[in-house]
Amino acid sequence: MPISQVPLRYAHNEGHTDVCFSEDGQKYISCGSDGDMRIWSQDLYEDPVHNCVGEWALAVRQIANKLYIATSSNDVQIISFPDGNRDGLLDRYVAPINNIAVSKTGDLIALAAEEMEVKLIELSGDEKKSSSLTGFSGPCLSVAVCPKSKFIAASGGDGKLRIWNVSDRTLVKEISCFPKVNSFENAKNLCRIDFNPVDGSQLAYPDASSVVILNSSDWSEAITLNTADITEPYSIVQYSPCGKYLAASSLKGDFVIWDISKGIVNNSTKHPNNAQVCAFMWNPVDSNQIVYTDIEGQLGLLTECIDKQEAAVETEPMDNNSEVDFGDIQFEDDDEDNENAVSLDKLKKQYEDDIVPELQSIMSKSPSPRPRTPVIPLQEPFMPSSTPVHLDPRYLCWNEIGVIRCYGTVSEDDDSSSKSIEVDFHDSTFHNSMMMQNYQNYMMGSLSSAALAVANVSQVNVIPLASRTKEWTLNVDDNEEIVAIAASDQLICIGLSNSIIRVCAVYGTQRAIFSIPGPIVAMSTYKEDIMVAYHSGAIRNGDQCISFKLIRLEGMNIQGLDLGMTLGPQSTLAWLGFSDCGTPSVMDSLGMLHMYLLNSNTWIPFCNTLKHRKGLFDGFFVTAVFEANQTLCGIKCRGTMYPTVIPRPTMCEIPLEAPFAEMSTDKSQMESSLFTWSTLSIANTDKKFKEIALKTFALSCKTNLDQRALEVMEILANSQVLSLGIKYASRLDKKRLVEKLTELASQLSAEGEENDISNAVRNTEEVRPANRRTIVKKSNKKDEISIPEESENGDNLETSSYSVNDSINSSMNKTINTQESLFGSEPPKNPFLKSLKKNQPVNQNPLSLLDSSAGLNFEVNKSVKKDEVAEKRKQPETETDQQKNKQRKLDRFMFGKRS
Repeated sequence: MPISQVPLRYAHNEGHTDVCFSEDGQKYISCGSDGDMRIWSQDLYEDPVHNCVGEWALAVRQIANKLYIATSSNDVQIISFPDGNRDGLLDRYVAPINNIAVSKTGDLIALAAEEMEVKLIELSGDEKKSSSLTGFSGPCLSVAVCPKSKFIAASGGDGKLRIWNVSDRTLVKEISCFPKVNSFENAKNLCRIDFNPVDGSQLAYPDASSVVILNSSDWSEAITLNTADITEPYSIVQYSPCGKYLAASSLKGDFVIWDISKGIVNNSTKHPNNAQVCAFMWNPVDSNQIVYTDIEGQLGLLTECIDKQEAAVETEPMDNNSEVDFGDIQFEDDDEDNENAVSLDKLKKQYEDDIVPELQSIMSKSPSPRPRTPVIPLQEPFMPSSTPVHLDPRYLCWNEIGVIRCYGTVSEDDDSSSKSIEVDFHDSTFHNSMMMQNYQNYMMGSLSSAALAVANVSQVNVIPLASRTKEWTLNVDDNEEIVAIAASDQLICIGLSNSIIRVCAVYGTQRAIFSIPGPIVAMSTYKEDIMVAYHSGAIRNGDQCISFKLIRLEGMNIQGLDLGMTLGPQSTLAWLGFSDCGTPSVMDSLGMLHMYLLNSNTWIPFCNTLKHRKGLFDGFFVTAVFEANQTLCGIKCRGTMYPTVIPRPTMCEIPLEAPFAEMSTDKSQMESSLFTWSTLSIANTDKKFKEIALKTFALSCKTNLDQRALEVMEILANSQVLSLGIKYASRLDKKRLVEKLTELASQLSAEGEENDISNAVRNTEEVRPANRRTIVKKSNKKDEISIPEESENGDNLETSSYSVNDSINSSMNKTINTQESLFGSEPPKNPFLKSLKKNQPVNQNPLSLLDSSAGLNFEVNKSVKKDEVAEKRKQPETETDQQKNKQRKLDRFMFGKRS
C-alpha cells in the first residue's frame, strides 16, 4: 500500500524548522525561524496553541508535561504542555543549541551546541547536573542518546561521527563520514543519527546516498541500506518505535522506509514540493504515521507508512504440547497390553484428527470486532467574529463599528488585575477608545453604534455609547446560563442555555422573551431584527442539523420566520450576521457565504472564500458584509482560522459574486454579475447592468449563437437594452434575429400598456353624484373646487356599475365645471387703475411725431419678414444643394490666417 500524504499546513516562516510527536501520539509540536512554538492537534480544522519564544527556534522535544525548546537567546526554554505557557529556563549557553536528544527514561538530555561541544544535563527530581563532551573541531550538528543511556553519538561540522561512553565520558569510536561545514546555519546536510529505540543495539547514520547501520557491541558495520531510485544524499535517519523499520529523507525531499531484517525497501514517497525536509519523527504509538517539516515552513503528515500485514503481529500456531520433553519419566502402556481395555485417548485422537485442523482454520479467520462508530458532538455555541476562549489575548468582537479585545484568561487562579477589555472604534470621531478592568471574567462581547455589551455566564453589562453614566447590568436566574449575546442600534439580545432569548432595549427596558426550538448555536441582531442559529435535530451522516430563525420586533409585537438550513455537507457554522442592508448572511466552515433574500425566501451563495486563499489551511475571518458596496470584509489568516492580536492584522475585502460554473471565462463572469446586481441591493448598478447585458448579448452574437442572444433579451426584458440590441444585430446583418427582437419589443410594449391601463383603472377615483345643496353652500368660497373623496371600496368597482353611472357622472361633471366658471373665476379688475395700465402692452404708432423710436420696430420687423420670404423662395430642391448652402454658411465663419 503506498504512503498517503495529508495536505501541507502552513506552520512557520521559511527557514529551519523542527518537529516532534507528543508521547501519547495525539499532538505534535513544531518551532521555526519565526520564533513561534505551536502545538498541533490531529484535527485539521482545530487551530494550534502557539507562543512566541524568541526571534527563532531551532529544536524542540517533549518530556512528560514539559517542552524543551532551543531559542535565539542561546538558551533552552521550558514550556508547559499542553497549555503552551512558559515554565522556566533549563540552561543558558554562549552559543545556540542546534539539536536536542532525550533518553528513553527522560532523565538525560543531550544538546548539540554550536560551540563545538555536546552538553549533557542529568535530571533527578528538581536537581540537575551539567557536563560536556568535547573533541570537535567544528559545530555539533546532531546528537543521539542510547535508550539505555549507555552511549551518546554526535555528528560534527568537521565531518566526523563520534561515540562516547556515558559512564566514564570516554571516546569509543570516531568515523569520518559527513561533509564539512563551518556553522549550522550554512549546513545543507543536517547529519541526523539515531539509535535503535528498543535495545540500542544498532546505530544508524547517513553516508552520502546510503544509510549505514553499526552494531553497538563492537561498532562494526552491520548492513548498508540504499536504493537505485534515489541518488541524492540522505540528511536524516530515524528508527520506527518498534525498531524493525528505518526511515530516511534526502536533500530533495525523498522519503524511504527500509525493512531492516530483510534489507529491502518497504515503502517510499516524495515531498509534494520537492523541498528539503528539516525534521521528521515517527508517531510513538502508531508506527504508520510520520510528521515532518520542511525549509518552506510547511508541516506535513505521512500515513500508511508500513504495510498493515507486515506490521501486524503474526499469530503463533496452537501448541498441542507435542514438543514437550518429559525427560526420563516412564509411562506405563497398560492400554496396549490389555486388549479388553477401552482407551479414551485413542477414541479422541481418532475423531479429533479430522476436526482439529478445521477448527484451527476457523479460529484464525474469525472476523475482528466491528469498530465503534465515532461520535460527532454537536457544535458548541459561539460568538460571531470572535476568537476561541483558550487564546490569550483574544478578540471578543470585530465588526464594522470597532474591535473588542480581551487580555487575560478567564481561569479563576489568574490574577484579576491583569485582566482587561479594550474597545477601539474604526472611526475615532464617532467615539473615543474605551478600556475597562475585567473583574467579572467577561468572555462574550458585542458592539453596535448605540451600545457596548459584555457578558459572562450569569451577568450582562451594557454601556450605552451616548451616555456612559447610564451603564446597567442584568443577572439571570441560577438555573440559566448565558451562551450568546448580540447588540444592535435598538436591541440587546441575551441567549440562554435553556433555548430562551431575552430582549432588552439599549437603556435596559425589557421588551420581549421567546424560546427557540433547539439549543442555541449563534445569534445576531440588526435594528429590530434578530437571527438565531439553533440545532433542529441530531447529526445525520456527519451533517450538523443547524436551522435559522428570523424574529422581528415591531413595538410590542413579535413576528417570526423560519429560514431553514443552508450549511454544506459535514460542515459547521463559522459566522452569522446581517449585511449593511439588513440581509441575513451566514458562512460555513467550507468557506461559502450564503445570503437570505427576503423577497424570494431563498438562500443564495454569493462568495466562496476558499477561492481567495493561497495555502490549503489558510482561513478568512469575516467581520462584516457590505451589500451596498458588493464586498465581504474580513481578515486573511495564513495557516490558521483566526487572526493574531499582535501585530494588528490588515483588513481586506472580497467581492460578492455568485459562484457560477466556469468563472474563469468572460461569459460566466458577466452572467454572475447580472445575477448578483439583480438580486442584491447594490448601489449605482443601472449603467453597469445595461453595459454588461449588452456585452453578454454581443458575445452571443459574435459566436453565432442567435438563440442564446434572443434568450438573453427575453430574460432581461429591458426595453432600452432591447432597442440597443436590435441596432447591434442589424449592424451584424442578422435579419432573422432582428425580426425576433422586434417581435419581442412589441410584446414588451403591449404588456407595458396593459400594465399602465390596469394601474389606471385601479387608481381611478370613484365619482359620486353631487349634491346641489352642498354646491350652493360652498359657492361662496371662491377659487375652490369640491372633489368627492374616494371610497374605501373604490378599487373594487365592477364594470356594470361603472357603465350605469356613466351618464350621471357626465352630467354632474358639467355642473361642476359651471360652478367653476361662476365661483372659481377671478373678480373683475378696474380698468382705470394705473398699475393695470403699466402692465398692459402699449401699441406704438409708427407715424407718431412724439415717440423718438417710432417706425424703428416697424422697419426691423419688415426687413425680417422680407428675409424670411427670400429664404423660402431660395430653398434648394435637392440634398446636394442643401449641403452646398450649409457649406456657404460655414464659410462665412472661417477665420483667415494672421499675417
